[in-house]
Amino acid sequence: MPNLTRSVTTALKYATLAATLGFVVVIAFQIFARLLLPTAPSWTEEAARLCFVLAIGSAAGLGLRSGEYVNFDFVYQQLPAAWRRGVDWVIDGATVLLFALFTWYAVEFTVMGWAESSPSLRFPMAVPFAATVLLGASVLFYAVGQLRRRFTTKNDDR
Repeated sequence: MPNLTRSVTTALKYATLAATLGFVVVIAFQIFARLLLPTAPSWTEEAARLCFVLAIGSAAGLGLRSGEYVNFDFVYQQLPAAWRRGVDWVIDGATVLLFALFTWYAVEFTVMGWAESSPSLRFPMAVPFAATVLLGASVLFYAVGQLRRRFTTKNDDR
């Protein structure tokens, strides 16, 4: 499993980097076009939005993996260790359940997108909608990994 996790992490990092760079390039071109060209192309808004959504979809799981989401742990730190372990179990289980449902419905949402077409870029809307599947699947992947580690680790104290 570590090789799979390493491969998924690497793929998500490169996807996040590519989408973010794409976003920056499209926005830079949009600024250039608005300032120096007679008219700015209409597709830049949609392309920037697509890159942004793909960057978020790619980075969401990585954020969970590295613990970079906001933690409100003032009360959590005051709990006894046994209670903290219980809270961790509940949070990890709820995260897996939530993102399993999220991913299921994201797939349905993406499938519906094949019937729609992008106004300016002329591709199926399933392409940007797929970012929701990527977001859900990547968070689910790392959340399942965290929950699995809870089952295999005797001492849950972090």
